[in-house]
Amino acid sequence: MAIRILVVDDEAYARQLVRALLERAGYEVLTASSADDGLRMMREARPDMVTVDLMMPGRSGLDLLSDKLADPDIRPIPSLVLTAVGLNAELDRALALGAGGALSKPFSQHQLLEAVRGLMGG
Repeated sequence: MAIRILVVDDEAYARQLVRALLERAGYEVLTASSADDGLRMMREARPDMVTVDLMMPGRSGLDLLSDKLADPDIRPIPSLVLTAVGLNAELDRALALGAGGALSKPFSQHQLLEAVRGLMGG
């Protein structure tokens, strides 16, 4: 069974790019365009992993990580933060909220797949 990854990003282009890179590598990909949709999809679809954009309008990726941490059902799902460069305070907070790693945009397919494999244990 393919590993299922949920991509949460408010930018359609970013979602499509990450989805294409992951699908090309053999992963099954779900997408959500907001923190609330991402949380709902985590609870319903139980993905094996989630990528989270930190900077989203309304509720941010940090809000999503905080809610995920507070929910014992979805807390164990590994999360990878994808974010714009230069937000060290937000990155530190994301890691404190349980994110397993972070990649700065733009990133290469190799960097993304390496980070995913690292979080998925190989």
